[in-house]
Amino acid sequence: MNRYAHDPVNGRTTGCFIGLISILTAALPLTPAIADGYVYNILPLGDSITHAEINRASFRYPLWKKLVDANIKIDFVGSMNTQLDSFSKGATPQPAYKGLQFDKDHEGHFAWTVDDIVKGRNPYNKTGSGSLSEWTTKYDFDIALVHLGTNDAFYRLKHDHMAATLERVVTALRADNPNAVILLAKLIPAKRQQGDSEAVAAVNEKVIPKVVEKMNMPNSPVIAVDHFSDFDVAQDTYDGVHPNASGEEKMAQRWFKAIEEALPLVTKRKMN
Repeated sequence: MNRYAHDPVNGRTTGCFIGLISILTAALPLTPAIADGYVYNILPLGDSITHAEINRASFRYPLWKKLVDANIKIDFVGSMNTQLDSFSKGATPQPAYKGLQFDKDHEGHFAWTVDDIVKGRNPYNKTGSGSLSEWTTKYDFDIALVHLGTNDAFYRLKHDHMAATLERVVTALRADNPNAVILLAKLIPAKRQQGDSEAVAAVNEKVIPKVVEKMNMPNSPVIAVDHFSDFDVAQDTYDGVHPNASGEEKMAQRWFKAIEEALPLVTKRKMN
């Protein structure tokens, strides 16, 4: 939610609050932050896989439900709150869950490269506009879920360039929150045309580990999250690139486990 339009303490829309904390019924062991009712701001940052088309739930929806079930209070943040309707029609399958409305905020930008995220882009086809450093002035976040690089792989960009640009993403996130916990995805497999599978796999093998090793810091960890293993392009995407329902569920489970493990690493911001 927008930093200036919503207040997690003094009243927000019901979609911002996820679950009621109960020490007796919590699904997870309570960290001090969970126990005192802290609201974790989570930034889903990516391209079309994060953005999703309008007739898809997006991985963000099953992830949100898992967080509800775990009694973890979160607020998804981002400059976007819609999904792409240019290529498909129909209602987004994101119904209310346990009396709560899905928090639709995100920073997914259909077809954008990592360069676009860093340098900015003019409005185009309802995919958003601006740049990461501009967006993050409008909200606070504790944890970033970063799934970026698929389009860069499709363009066969050089690995050194991709690594340097992802490092700029980390730097931009830390400019907003020096204690950010950054969960950096190993990309889901993709097969749009010949060579795509190998290009994505190479990013996971040669770029992501390099960025994690270089940018990881004790006060702002960068942690790789493996979305590649056991993800089947034929079974888990509807077009060779974007996840279908089973793919969304697999991504949600990987993100949920990573978030669960990252909660004790969060340096709490002041909620006022």
